[in-house]
Amino acid sequence: MEDLFTPLVEKYADTVTRLCYLHLESRADAEDAWQNVFFKLFRSKKMWEKPDDELRKWLVTVTLNECRDFKRKLFHRNHVDIDELQIACAQEPDYGLIEAVRTLPVKYASVIILYYYEGYSVKEISQILSEKENTVKSRLKRARELLKGVLTDEPF
Repeated sequence: MEDLFTPLVEKYADTVTRLCYLHLESRADAEDAWQNVFFKLFRSKKMWEKPDDELRKWLVTVTLNECRDFKRKLFHRNHVDIDELQIACAQEPDYGLIEAVRTLPVKYASVIILYYYEGYSVKEISQILSEKENTVKSRLKRARELLKGVLTDEPF
């Protein structure tokens, strides 16, 4: 059983890590959320045999829900910001851009992360977030405008 699960963790660890770090302000919370996501995957053995795109969408949805749950919990409301964001990925991340995305409200940061970092289409994002496609398009447009303001230090 471990022979089937370990490759899944290795394959999707970067995606889940990125989403957790970008949505949660604390490294400890991000690590806890990451662990909870993969524990849920471990318990859901039927997902192990799903096609890659279906499993990836499931993991993204579970990760976003887990991050939302962490933010809702009372004992996580008083948090300490992490000093340095480190994301495990193959390419050297642009920390200025990552920090800018983290300043956005969650509804805008989520669509930016899913569209640009994870490569989902607007249609796929609308399915993952259970939103209309036009809502996703509007949020992407607004998120780009907000990011431009943050990155150029111009108020929007």
